[in-house]
Amino acid sequence: MSPPFPIRRRLVTALLPLAALALSSCASPTAPPASRQAVLDAALREQVQSGKVGAIAALVLREDGTVLYSGSAGETAPGNGTPPAPDSLFRLASMTKPFTSVAVMQLVEQGRIGLDDPVGRWLPEFRNLRVRAPQAGGQTGGPAGTAARDRTVPAARQPTVRDLLRHTSGLSYTFLNVPGVVEAYRRLGVDDGLAAPGRALDDNMRRLARAPLAMQPGSGWHYSLATDVLGAIVTRASGEPLDAYVARHIATPLGLGSFAFHVPESARPRMVTALYPDAAGTLRPMASPQVVPYPLSGGTWTADPNRAFSAAAYPSGGAGATATIGDYGRFARMLLRGGELDGARILKPETVAEMTRPQTGAYPIDLRGPGYAFGYGFSVLTDPVAGKTRQGPGTYGWGGIYGTGFFVDPAHRIVTVVMTQTGVNGGPAANAVREAVYGTLEAAGE
Repeated sequence: MSPPFPIRRRLVTALLPLAALALSSCASPTAPPASRQAVLDAALREQVQSGKVGAIAALVLREDGTVLYSGSAGETAPGNGTPPAPDSLFRLASMTKPFTSVAVMQLVEQGRIGLDDPVGRWLPEFRNLRVRAPQAGGQTGGPAGTAARDRTVPAARQPTVRDLLRHTSGLSYTFLNVPGVVEAYRRLGVDDGLAAPGRALDDNMRRLARAPLAMQPGSGWHYSLATDVLGAIVTRASGEPLDAYVARHIATPLGLGSFAFHVPESARPRMVTALYPDAAGTLRPMASPQVVPYPLSGGTWTADPNRAFSAAAYPSGGAGATATIGDYGRFARMLLRGGELDGARILKPETVAEMTRPQTGAYPIDLRGPGYAFGYGFSVLTDPVAGKTRQGPGTYGWGGIYGTGFFVDPAHRIVTVVMTQTGVNGGPAANAVREAVYGTLEAAGE
């Protein structure tokens, strides 16, 4: 285990406005009002001073690229006194998923992938899936409980590409700790796309296909490795590895120079240090690998912060990419603008509309809570009151387990991106900053 690096109070109050982000991310930089800058600067500092995160950056943009806010606080590495800068790199974790979903929908537009294609059309190893059998009486302990957890039944049908996009496939994650599934994932060595720096994509797909599903395909919403499977389908359908496909068809046209699945060693000094809270709540740098508690499920997740630098690690479509906050802001603006940015058409407007509307009916989205549904790659806000947020209805976005979050609000025509590298605590920090953003909008009558 890494030695503790307690955050130094005199340094965590450092704040660096990221005005240069306007040059790399925005078409028409405008200085934000002093009151908004002060309020949001304070919101970022509070997240650091409270010990929730080690470093944090936030960026709020209008559809036309006008900067409503950019700022950062904390230290990119414990004790260095340096807040995140415009070129700081963040592991995106599950904020990689929207890129992979966009890649899939590009191929759907071209007729090369069908939304109702069964997964086995592209990945034959998934043709004969089995499903964890329902457990009678809730028995989980002892030999009888073990036998119950191990019982499976044939899948009623194969998951489809649509199921994978909206997380109704029945696949899972190890860290979600589903009885009867988590044991199989661990026994088979399934990687969540966050560690295993030497693992090949085909190898991880074969391991995953041998594990039981958590539920019958299409019978509910369950977050999962589905987007990694989509990355494998993109590779099969396009003939290009996922990282090469995304670079050629999304990142390069949008001018996202930092976006990468494999970060060169020369860029290591720009990478923000990944932290996690230990049992006492003290933030510590993650080891490689590091087992981190996941309180929402009572499970754990295995992180390897050095995976980003491994050329041998498969490009995880669900968790494997890295970028600057400014480049993610450009990607989010492309979505807000209906699939186009600065003359680069990435998707048709009707495709973006389909991706960002609710696709999961009444299925509960347990990682977001009431007031949310799920589209093709994003959560979608259906009821701001139930969701306890001031975002506009129809806001879509997602976050990552390293502590990243983005929100595209069509009602207000803004995007908000918040980046930390603090596992577990980072998501709540991003949500808190997001709500502070809306407080400044209300104060300004916007």
